[in-house]
Amino acid sequence: MKLRIAFSLAATVLFIAAPQAHTQGHLSDPYQVLERHFEAIGGLDKLKAEKTSRSEGTIVLVGTGLSGTVKAWAEAPDRQRQELDLAVLKQTSGDNGQTSWTVDINGKVQIVKDKAALKRRELGRLMALYEYADPSSTNFTLTFTGIEKVGEVDCYVIEIENAINDDILRQFINRTSFYLQKSVAIRPDDEEHTVYSDYREIGGIMRAFRQDIEALPVGQKATVEMTSYEVGIEIDPALFEPPEKDAADFRFVVGGSAVSVPFQFIENHIFMQVNVSGKERLWLLDSGADISVVDSAYAEELGLKQEGSLTGVGAGNKVQISFVMLPPFSVGGIQFNEQSVGSAGFVSSLVRRHMGMDAVGILGYDFLSRFVTRIDYAGETLTFYNADSFVYDGNGVVLDASIKGKCHSVPMAVEGKYNGVWSLDLGAGGCSFHYPFADENSLLKMDGIRRLGFGAGGSSENLVLQFQNLEFAGFEIKNPRVSAPLSKGVGAFSRKELIGNLGSSLFRHFVLYLDYERQQVIVEKGADFDRQFPEDRSGLQLVQSETGESEVVFVAPHTPADKAGFRIGDVIASVNAINSEYLAGLIGLRKMLREEAGIRYTFRVLREGREKELKLELKDLL
Repeated sequence: MKLRIAFSLAATVLFIAAPQAHTQGHLSDPYQVLERHFEAIGGLDKLKAEKTSRSEGTIVLVGTGLSGTVKAWAEAPDRQRQELDLAVLKQTSGDNGQTSWTVDINGKVQIVKDKAALKRRELGRLMALYEYADPSSTNFTLTFTGIEKVGEVDCYVIEIENAINDDILRQFINRTSFYLQKSVAIRPDDEEHTVYSDYREIGGIMRAFRQDIEALPVGQKATVEMTSYEVGIEIDPALFEPPEKDAADFRFVVGGSAVSVPFQFIENHIFMQVNVSGKERLWLLDSGADISVVDSAYAEELGLKQEGSLTGVGAGNKVQISFVMLPPFSVGGIQFNEQSVGSAGFVSSLVRRHMGMDAVGILGYDFLSRFVTRIDYAGETLTFYNADSFVYDGNGVVLDASIKGKCHSVPMAVEGKYNGVWSLDLGAGGCSFHYPFADENSLLKMDGIRRLGFGAGGSSENLVLQFQNLEFAGFEIKNPRVSAPLSKGVGAFSRKELIGNLGSSLFRHFVLYLDYERQQVIVEKGADFDRQFPEDRSGLQLVQSETGESEVVFVAPHTPADKAGFRIGDVIASVNAINSEYLAGLIGLRKMLREEAGIRYTFRVLREGREKELKLELKDLL
């Protein structure tokens, strides 16, 4: 399951010219437009001379019920610190001139090592040095693209491209005043549109004290209004350094530095018991989730106050996340202090509908990142190690796996040609290409089986493809199945900077160690490495209806289920004269549909109030 919180605050305060009188002669040279802009705001030399700044302001996430404060410190060209405080959601990030770092809502420190982020960091440094304004720069290319309106204002549009990455910055400069009216930052996976207003003079430079920001494609809006701005001040260099230690928010109950916990591996998902307020309930373990999430109904049962409503993205679409303070809880022999977590209405209903089980929460990045976690799929055992004292002495393969979007990113190759960096997602049942990569490589034109995929953002139709092999950590897996979404959507699977998402259909062959501190993944052969896991041989997909019955949700074209005459909405009454209540629910039915090719079943289904008999013969689909 993918779950991303789709908001980031651009901490850099842009320098905006106040309206001044200029001639309205048409300019077409982008460098001339920039020159006039810098003249209007007090001069490029004065901007370059500024070495330090400190600002404070208020922030409102429009339509979410969340508001708070933002603080920023900067020392040119690359030292910075930002603090965002929305009460229930606090985030801090910074850069000491050598490394960038972040601190999550519960105090976990993460050093930024993702290659794309490091390139973006270098780009930001060069922008802060105003190299883009130099016509002789080998790093930047400026293009005048015409005149466009921002509201009722005519603006020169300058497009800034660079030789470091694929990011593009568009600046809309007012034709009359020559101040920046709007900017559009275009990255491979998202855009940020910012409109500027309320100009005030600080240190001889006119600056925008208000920014209205919209993050696309999710449409999350924010308004930032500065309340103070200082330049040329002394800043303690220690302010830019990452915290030396994480927050001490957990302990191993019986001492020591590791604990092993059993889990249930059901339908390619990991479920484990979590004890909150003395009661144990099942939770899903999901490294693809930015934050841990409790079901809204469970939060109400616990008497937790739910605050705000922030936009996030699942695998294929948007979701809404509120925030609660989860009371102290325990997982096996680990006791946690209270934690700030998300709250959403889809958790229990999603698991119940698609697995027929009762689960009330998701343990995500904020849980997993505090440990080195060993996942033994065949043994159905999780071992959590204290990251500070963990030392690996096995013979597994150690992969560099930088954290990207709070998720490990690892290399993997399909048939030696579809290769690149993938997201490691314990919450995903299968492996999937992202739509941009699948589209660019014509994978959607290959022969495959259509199937619905489900996640936090709802359902989406995918094409399941059979390949000869894949290579992961130097190990070869034969005859893997990798799916591709048939439409781009606005979810995590629409991202371009990674080529796909890896899930438990691959990892069940291995023993994995997830090390967030060192940003590594260790891979060992598992007891099931050579096992051929059975796949569906029907083309039939079932869910649990609101009344607890097994209901057909999708019938793949040209499969045995299609030929047998199944339709969406059919309710399973019996199989081979055994009533559905004796068939172990969805999990039992799906197991039957994975039996050997040639096995025949006689189904009785209820369709529009009438009973109908359908005969199904299993066969290999790919």
